[in-house]
Amino acid sequence: MRVRLALAAALAIALPAAPRAAPVTTEYLYNLATSTGDVRTNGALLAIDSANKEVYALADGVVRVFNESGMEVYSFSPPPELGGVQALAPLESGDMLLLSYNREDQQMGVFRANFRGELVGRVELKGFPPELADFKFNSLAEGKGRLFLGDLGNMRIVVTDIEGNFLQLHDIAAMLGEDVAKKRADYGLKSFRVNRNGDILFTIQALFKAYILYADGTLRGFGQRGSAPGKFNVIAGIAQDERGYLYVTDMLKSAVIVFDPEFRFSKEFGYRGRHRGAIVAPVDIVAGDGKVFVSQFGKRGVAVFKIQPPPEE
Repeated sequence: MRVRLALAAALAIALPAAPRAAPVTTEYLYNLATSTGDVRTNGALLAIDSANKEVYALADGVVRVFNESGMEVYSFSPPPELGGVQALAPLESGDMLLLSYNREDQQMGVFRANFRGELVGRVELKGFPPELADFKFNSLAEGKGRLFLGDLGNMRIVVTDIEGNFLQLHDIAAMLGEDVAKKRADYGLKSFRVNRNGDILFTIQALFKAYILYADGTLRGFGQRGSAPGKFNVIAGIAQDERGYLYVTDMLKSAVIVFDPEFRFSKEFGYRGRHRGAIVAPVDIVAGDGKVFVSQFGKRGVAVFKIQPPPEE
């Protein structure tokens, strides 16, 4: 036994270290705020409207909209008939999609609202195949003019057009192999997001990995378990900026882990503390226009960081 352990240790030492990308430069800017101070949301869900350079934060049943300077410009509570709103996605038109529990039919539904949160109508989901009769979505995103609905617990994502007509099913568990498919409820997707190209980004805490499902069907994963820089503990949110850099939040580390477009580790930043720029149990994250927005627990609100690529870029 000792010989085998010694041999395994020697082999581990002999393995070449994964190449590390040049680190990005990060600078804490501010927290999302009103004229009276920071907005102390707790674990807010985030969405970014790149066209209008606005960020949306959903927490405690209130949707808040912030401009490119991080100041709140509008907030609203969704109409009572919608029940609790669980997710939202801004549209290029200025409208937004809201995922909500509808009290009338006691089911989750997708609703369209204008920029002031006034209800425009319901998106009727149509053409779903019989095998999706048990599809229970609890997350949504929008990308390339399509709607993405996530059944996170069962590791499935359905794609429809913006009018709700079924287009495609992505069975993530099946893509990851029979072992995961058999125990999909034990794994689940922690979160998912759609980037500018229509690729799906998602994290799986139990596997200590993040993934990109490209629009052409290619699936690539990255990350490994560990406490060293660049490794994953309890991961949550994921985002990708316009340069292709990837950002993964780690709730246990209280850090954001950055990878370059080739999935090489670049940098970690954040870490818990009382100073400005420290983050506590980061959960959701969005990126765009050279900034990263990090949602935290502990009533710490949403921290905003400036990101600059390495000098050679």
